[in-house]
Amino acid sequence: MLLDDALLGVLGPVDPQIVGAIVGICNDALVTTLGPAIVDVIGADRRLVPLVAPWTADLVRGLLVLASHGPGELRTTKLLGLYARHRLSEQERTRYGETIDLAATLALDRVVEHVLGPGACARNPGDNEAAAPWLPALEYGHRVHITLEFLRLLPAR
Repeated sequence: MLLDDALLGVLGPVDPQIVGAIVGICNDALVTTLGPAIVDVIGADRRLVPLVAPWTADLVRGLLVLASHGPGELRTTKLLGLYARHRLSEQERTRYGETIDLAATLALDRVVEHVLGPGACARNPGDNEAAAPWLPALEYGHRVHITLEFLRLLPAR
């Protein structure tokens, strides 16, 4: 599975039933977006998944964080508080959270269009979610990924 080591370091061990559910959702997402023939090809060599469907790692992140801290999405400031391990003040979490939210919003169209095709961002979000019920988890995972990358780039204190 495409798990982020930084995320696993914070969340700890993952229940095998949760892993199974996440794998099932990801497989369904891949079949829906790529088709069964392509999924058979990448299933034979899992190293192809990030090349063919790079968004899959964000879907895994989103589902994993929802399973650990759900049922709803955590605000970015809360994600920073959890993952920074007390390295950031409340003021820094607020300021950095706004920056991360902006970055996630600006890059989200690329992710959604990669999954649902050109013009997906111009369609009704409800139609997109009907076509891909797991899309909110993917969008959340995208924000989690940017949060983790931001923290990775911070200087050590």
